[in-house]
Amino acid sequence: MKWYENSYRRHLADMHIEDWNPEFLRDFSPEAYLENLKIAKIQTPMIYLQSHVGYSNFRSPSGHTHAAMDEDYSKIQRLIDLCHGEGMSVVGYYSLIYNTWAHDAYPAWRMINAEGKSVRMRQPGFRYGFCCPNNEDYRRFTYTQIDEIAEKFRLEGIFFDMLFWPDVCHCPACQARWKKEVGGELPAKLDWSTPEGRLFADKRAEWMGEFAMVMANYAKKVMPGVTVEHNYACAVAGDFSNGSSERVNESCDYAGGDLYGDLYNHSFTAKYYMNVTRNKPFEYMTSRVTESLSKHTLTKSERALGLEVLLTAAHHGASFIIDAVDPRGTMDRRVYERVGKVFERQMPYEPYFSQGEHIEEIGVFYSTSGRYNPNGDDYDSKTASIGAVRKLITANLPVGVVSNGCYKNLKAYKAILAPAVAGLFPEAKAALLDYVREGGALYFSGNGDPELLGEFFGAEILDVTRGKNTYVAPTKAGEGRFSEFTYDCPMPADVRQAKVKLTRGTVLGTTTLPYTVQGDDEFASIHSNPPGIWTDDPAVAEVAYGKGKVIWSAVPLEAFEGFQYDEILLGFVKTLAGENFTITSTAPGGVEVVAFQTEEGYLVSTVDLLSGPEDVNTKPFVISLAAHKLLSVTKIDDGTTPERWYEDGRLLFKVGNLSQFAMYRVQ
Repeated sequence: MKWYENSYRRHLADMHIEDWNPEFLRDFSPEAYLENLKIAKIQTPMIYLQSHVGYSNFRSPSGHTHAAMDEDYSKIQRLIDLCHGEGMSVVGYYSLIYNTWAHDAYPAWRMINAEGKSVRMRQPGFRYGFCCPNNEDYRRFTYTQIDEIAEKFRLEGIFFDMLFWPDVCHCPACQARWKKEVGGELPAKLDWSTPEGRLFADKRAEWMGEFAMVMANYAKKVMPGVTVEHNYACAVAGDFSNGSSERVNESCDYAGGDLYGDLYNHSFTAKYYMNVTRNKPFEYMTSRVTESLSKHTLTKSERALGLEVLLTAAHHGASFIIDAVDPRGTMDRRVYERVGKVFERQMPYEPYFSQGEHIEEIGVFYSTSGRYNPNGDDYDSKTASIGAVRKLITANLPVGVVSNGCYKNLKAYKAILAPAVAGLFPEAKAALLDYVREGGALYFSGNGDPELLGEFFGAEILDVTRGKNTYVAPTKAGEGRFSEFTYDCPMPADVRQAKVKLTRGTVLGTTTLPYTVQGDDEFASIHSNPPGIWTDDPAVAEVAYGKGKVIWSAVPLEAFEGFQYDEILLGFVKTLAGENFTITSTAPGGVEVVAFQTEEGYLVSTVDLLSGPEDVNTKPFVISLAAHKLLSVTKIDDGTTPERWYEDGRLLFKVGNLSQFAMYRVQ
């Protein structure tokens, strides 16, 4: 058994500490560190071997050794030995690309912008120095550092941080690689509206994926048996300019990363990691600091931290808590007491985390390489996909996330939503087309993939609207499918719409425009841009394709807030998928129900995503499961049996007085 298979409580204490002051890390104590880990009930600590500052926390001939760690048998070595003595598995931390010391010491390794300057040099006080992964000398330096780590430490895993492009690099190494592989001059900037700009973005993702694989292979070569994880947070955070895609994840033994969004973002990422990870469990990293890492002493409440951990637990993932040592090297024991209480609540559920397959009958196809908008609007595959997952959670539908890196089981889904789809890998697009051709049902939005529009609807994109204040008016065929909106009172959509010519399919809605474009001197209404120009341009259409069916929307319904948009999107989902799902519930919109099917039955978790600072129980609700006979239901934490009954071939049971989280075992 690999160390990660039964490790669900993990930890990291940031040590991005300078050494110009002799106080820095002077009071670092391996014994105190270990004691805090034990208080927090940690199974796997991640230990800093090096940091963004670039200093090594061990004697390193190749780099700069932190002044407080310059000893034959370093404090870090002592800490790792102590952790192993307590039966803990240990992962080593190493920062790639973000290496301020190397950036300053070796100017040739720097990331350089189009003006020939490094970010650190052009911004006074900027703390981070970036080294380019295309620079072969920088790569050789990292190999040497990994050799030193392999010689000094016994590790179960190594974590490489910052595997993304923090800036658009135009260093000589990048220019030479572009000239060799593509030809001509490296583009000055990323431009999603041009083929060359999108090719530039794709090459950056390719290069980052190759760098990730090279580093993983080298680490495994010199440290046989070690696992490798790259920080895969930027596959969700940021846009596609960072170049983090499934190509980075291909070299990870398991998927994980640190994210800082709300609980709906958290749930989206858990679903994405759960499907894209090569091995389970996936890892979700969350900081114990409230709001921002800059709030060094502001700690989340036990309830807030607990809810984040339990949401990961509902998805059978490993929770990873990030703390930060004080510059002097000390840690706040109270933080670890709080973390310990949080993990104490999780521990009764851990024996079940390795059981079952997640029930997900609506798939949201998220394209990490599609995090751009060809029209310049402020939505893309990421924001629209997160919006879609949120709406499906609120509607109590069993949702999962698929992507370029996990598309082989598409046939298992009753319907797939591809929000603002763009940048699909060719093999993923082929799988999506096969899915529909063989009887699958697809909704997709936007004009980021002209090939899909052409294949399904025989469509040609002629132009996009000049303004962003647009509307969609239902046609006769679309009447009753647009919530409260009618032809005379069309649906507002504050995005540009593609002007599309269709040769197949049924048009459900057409584009309507305001009298004038925002910014023009003339206007109809001083406060708003009401509809005034009705067109025949298709905005929403449906078509049969092979054995399957497709609905396309020029506007991202899933990205808009308002119950009308929810009604429209969910109506389309039910048109495509029907209404017979393995699991449904009457839970309030702020409660997520996450279920796994096991050999014995089901594991069902309920999570109150809107739980506040006080313990306020939700109203009772009912969960309904497809079942052929009456089954037993047990609430895992206290062994109680909820009220249950059998109806129309389904098992129903009542969840009452939910306080943040509960897990049920159905046998």
